[in-house]
Amino acid sequence: MRIALLSLSIVLFIVVSVAPATGDPAPIVGGTNTRSRDWPDVVAVLGTKGLCTGTLIAPDVVLTAGHCIEIEPLYVVTHADSLEPGAAGEEIAVKWSRAYPQWQDRFDVGVVVLERMARTEPRAIATACFANERLAAGALVTIVGYGLIAPDASDANTRLHAAQLPVTDPFCEHAPGCLRTAGPRAEFAAGGRGSDACYGDSGGPAYLATPTGFAVAGVISRGLAIDGLPCSNGGIYVRADKVVAWIQSVTERRIERVACDAPGDDPDATEDELAASEGCAAEPGGSGGTMFLVLAGVLAVVLRPGLASRRRRA
Repeated sequence: MRIALLSLSIVLFIVVSVAPATGDPAPIVGGTNTRSRDWPDVVAVLGTKGLCTGTLIAPDVVLTAGHCIEIEPLYVVTHADSLEPGAAGEEIAVKWSRAYPQWQDRFDVGVVVLERMARTEPRAIATACFANERLAAGALVTIVGYGLIAPDASDANTRLHAAQLPVTDPFCEHAPGCLRTAGPRAEFAAGGRGSDACYGDSGGPAYLATPTGFAVAGVISRGLAIDGLPCSNGGIYVRADKVVAWIQSVTERRIERVACDAPGDDPDATEDELAASEGCAAEPGGSGGTMFLVLAGVLAVVLRPGLASRRRRA
């Protein structure tokens, strides 16, 4: 199994560019072990240059971070509680992968298309209306990933972890490193005070609870560009609803979305229409910075990124 080989050489490779977020607590750093049966749509994305996390959003399509495409994805692993040698899991080869155009300045998301369908039901993406209403300050999102779990990123975890984090900047207006160029409501910030995503969690989901189950509201992108431990101050998440039209156009797959009564949140809308949609909530916001960071690593050696730089969660 290629997992055994990977576990000896998971690259924690770091590429810088610029970004941040804000914080509050809840159990990936500061989180708890979880089971793949509880989050069957969460997959490990393994490439020649590292490890990321992703979410199955169609039978053969995985949503991940844009900077995770730089690890050159080779295959994904589904149904795995751990990526340790001998652990259970289904490997599926990657057919092709693509990052959102100019992801560094817009949406840090990418898609991985698989050679065959996974035996897992895909996860729906929250509509703009639902996300606008529910991503309020203090609202809880659940994040899941295979990343590191020590605040200083000194460990070698490959177990699936989950955490509940409070939203701290719903429109990414004030958190250091939010991208003005991404447009209004393109990102939000969550976590902090010891609860956070970390390297290897990049591309993983931030779920919102809905009446019909959890839906993907965000994609784990990067940490705050502030002094302190690399994985404890909170992070920035890309709004998944903003990229549905792009995903459908490049994959030619229909992406399921949670129901919303608001007009103008039509799943068949064009990318520009979705990006311009205000759904059913308040004032748009945006704030700026520029910078990112990719992780690729070796299980016993963790490269420490510079402090005041955006820390990608790859």
